[in-house]
Amino acid sequence: MARTVKKQLVYWVPLPEGAEGAVSAFVNGTERREGDGITVRDGRIWFDEPIRVPQATTFGAKLMLSFGVGMYGDLKGDTLDIHFQRGGRTEWITNVPLTETAPPDA
Repeated sequence: MARTVKKQLVYWVPLPEGAEGAVSAFVNGTERREGDGITVRDGRIWFDEPIRVPQATTFGAKLMLSFGVGMYGDLKGDTLDIHFQRGGRTEWITNVPLTETAPPDA
């Protein structure tokens, strides 16, 4: 019996406190800028296309895999780094923790 993994999507992340000026988001190393992949509004960075939350492989899932029982779905997910200005300095936040968020029309 195979298990299906529910895909969790991230439509936005909070803007770093004190961020000013241009903000860039790097999804899996690919830059997204305001107007070209992201929108900054309401204290959040909104993604034009949602990104995926990495799925943790539980002990039970690892045990199932060791017995040849498959799992369907994307376990890897995406990585996110944010580049911004704060207090006149350039800052980076790497490997931003991702949690599922509601889509903009919810």
